[in-house]
Amino acid sequence: MASNPAYVHNGTASPDNYTDMYKRPPGSQDIAKSHSFKRSMCLQLFGILIFVLGLGIGICIGYFVIHPVESGTGGCQAGAVSSDVTPKTTLGSVKQTMSSPTNVVDPPPDSGPTSGILATQPPGLEKADLCPENKMPFKSSSSAERGIFELLTPDEMVRVRDALVARGLISPEPGTPDLKSNYIYGMTLHQPNKTDALSHLDLGANTPGRYAEVHVHRGSGASPDLMEFKVGPLDGLMVTATPLYPDGELRYNSRPRDGIEWDGITEQVTKAMTKLRPLLMESFDGGYYPGGGLIFHPQAPPSLEADERETRFVMALVVDGTARGRDLHALPLTGTVHNPGVDKSQWYTHSFYYLNQGPFSTVEELLDAYRNDSIRKFAFPRGFRQTIWGTTFPKQDAQQPREFSSTKAAPRTYEPSGARYTVHDHTVKWMDWEFTLGASQFRGPSLHNVKFKNERIVYENSLNEVSLVYASDVSSGANTIYMDATFGIGEFQDTIIGIDCPEHAQLFDATWWNSYSQSPVSAKAICVFEADGQEALWRRKDKFAGGLRNHYLIARYPMSVGNYDYTVEYRFFLNGNMETVAMASGYMQTSFWDPENPHAGIDKATDPYGYRVADYTHGALHDHTFGFKVDVDILGSQNSFEIINWKAGDVVKALRTQSNITTKPPYYLYNDTRYIEWYKLQQEAGLTVNLQKPEFWTVVNDKYKNKWGVKRGYVIVPTHPVGQVIPDSHPVMKAIAYTKYHCAVTQQRDSERFLTGTYDLNQLNQATGSLDDYINNETIVNTDIVNWVSIGFLHVPTSEDVPMTARVEAGFWLKPWNYFDRGAFFDVPQYIDTRDHSVTERPTTTKQCVENKQEDCYFCN
Repeated sequence: MASNPAYVHNGTASPDNYTDMYKRPPGSQDIAKSHSFKRSMCLQLFGILIFVLGLGIGICIGYFVIHPVESGTGGCQAGAVSSDVTPKTTLGSVKQTMSSPTNVVDPPPDSGPTSGILATQPPGLEKADLCPENKMPFKSSSSAERGIFELLTPDEMVRVRDALVARGLISPEPGTPDLKSNYIYGMTLHQPNKTDALSHLDLGANTPGRYAEVHVHRGSGASPDLMEFKVGPLDGLMVTATPLYPDGELRYNSRPRDGIEWDGITEQVTKAMTKLRPLLMESFDGGYYPGGGLIFHPQAPPSLEADERETRFVMALVVDGTARGRDLHALPLTGTVHNPGVDKSQWYTHSFYYLNQGPFSTVEELLDAYRNDSIRKFAFPRGFRQTIWGTTFPKQDAQQPREFSSTKAAPRTYEPSGARYTVHDHTVKWMDWEFTLGASQFRGPSLHNVKFKNERIVYENSLNEVSLVYASDVSSGANTIYMDATFGIGEFQDTIIGIDCPEHAQLFDATWWNSYSQSPVSAKAICVFEADGQEALWRRKDKFAGGLRNHYLIARYPMSVGNYDYTVEYRFFLNGNMETVAMASGYMQTSFWDPENPHAGIDKATDPYGYRVADYTHGALHDHTFGFKVDVDILGSQNSFEIINWKAGDVVKALRTQSNITTKPPYYLYNDTRYIEWYKLQQEAGLTVNLQKPEFWTVVNDKYKNKWGVKRGYVIVPTHPVGQVIPDSHPVMKAIAYTKYHCAVTQQRDSERFLTGTYDLNQLNQATGSLDDYINNETIVNTDIVNWVSIGFLHVPTSEDVPMTARVEAGFWLKPWNYFDRGAFFDVPQYIDTRDHSVTERPTTTKQCVENKQEDCYFCN
């Protein structure tokens, strides 16, 4: 580019072209020398003058840095006003006195995360210019020191296992157990009774102790069953194990599927597919199972009855380098494994379908029909299996040109003064917020004892369930239902730094029990960081310019649950708002697209259940409904639930809600107006959002009012609510009754712990944990109440969901509702500037620094 004489560099000609621009005419050499001497002298004198002037300005600047000019004495203050100055200013006709924050000098400025591009350290910077590294969180050294909501540690889990072995409650053999043994298939912290917990937290009573909730598979007895034990106290010398159910109540065949059962299912599928190898190879481009590029996937539910176990499965193509790429390549071959009880010799396969043709009671019957040409056949084009890696593995498309701008580093945030939050075990403090992170192997993320300005706002905000109901015109996907708490939402893995969480985030351990290895697994699965919203929390351009940049704290839980990846995060804002967000991404679970399906549309691109999204892939429609237990405590646990109705009507009707007026006052120009009406919910109820009849759902304390005489409370605001259209007659609806409501309000009971039953997916006709059973007309006025909040999204998959579904999300807010006398965020420095600079305030200044280098490799450790 420099060789181009037209190239302009910073508004002047390119240095490479200076010679051409300044060529002298012949005979001008002496004149040029004389001019050159004079020009040199002038430049030297000018340089001396600039030096003297610069020295004087530097001395003045240094003086005023040490002795800052006070407001009103002259000068333009760009920083914070000194704390001993009380400027008086007139804004309009209102006189206002403001006290200003102290200008921070030592220690270094404590500013929030700042957006920038600081990927590498510029040459010449010393080590002191690196951003401060976050300190390691303080960790308690023993169970006795840990809080009552603290997650179980690996050592505590091992102690629990040893205690159960010592009491003969589980088999002592190490390693992978079998179905005829007693073994632990899951473990989490057992939450204390709320009354005991509050007595300890608020009144200083003795700790209720730390206990483990242990789910045990009991296959060794004459009548196998399941059992849950409360084991502890883990912070005591003597550990006991208390059964939580009577023997036999938890039916064995309603058990969650684990790796031990999977091995037995694999044996049965292997026997069947070995016999079907000719059909497999002809239909599926030479593929076969086992070991020939095909794989199977068991589906749910295994039956509708607690005493049955019929596991349906679908064959799929293996995608190298992935565990769940197969979900994009289901095949038109399904079957069922009859697998009740612990005696695998009695298990067998049956009910086979090929291209929806069946059922065939045995593989021999299906193979005979195939060979006799008595059923319709299908075959992939030759070489098709070799193409699926390129369309399924989520890498950059080599067929597309690289976007030029993507070669540049993207903006990112960093912490110029280090973290502004502190950590003790899993308890986090930031600004006016304090909370304890929780995580259950079965139910997933949770928060406990959430306080703002030293007052508890939320006792518990915990994910309870994620349910999915699929619909598709195939023998596998037509009846698929998932309740993810059955499988375990909280089998955590390490976060992907730079994707799940920024590099400066603080990581936290979460531990769960691996039933296959009979050992604890600990992962850096939770991250906490302060985010720069790069937007205003508030702003105003008036006779002054003012605002506050929106910094907020995030506690994030990324999770892989089957083919989907969920992320649940809690966001904490300076104004007392708290947001809960659930997100989904990952591989879709699809069904086979049959080009000759007689139920497909004329164009063979759609059917009643969705779209064709790839060569032989149908995007089966489904939903994701997340259910949360939200136990809000406003100034104590004795609260009421008030609904504010947003209405429209004539003026007299509006005024009569508060007075006995009978005539419209003359100052109303119109007869119609909008107004609100208050209604206190008297009994337990399930509520739904109706956009035609807006409502505000508030939790208030009738005894405590703000400065203006209004009951203090918080409002619950679902975002993007979706409705449940499945009728109550569907087998799943009793188990997932929570999906009918956006918020259900019930009286708090320690016995009503969860939205759904742990085993109900596998016994839908005998569901035991229905939310509808909690709504039984108990009073909810001035008592301890729980809000069961449901959020989610409806997914009609499209071709853009291949190979990977981009993030979709839903959530809900908890917001102060007359809880404070004024905005709660004016206890931090604001940005304020006035035209005469008589009132000037700034947030703490940002310090430039370079991030410490991070390892950009997930599998390197």
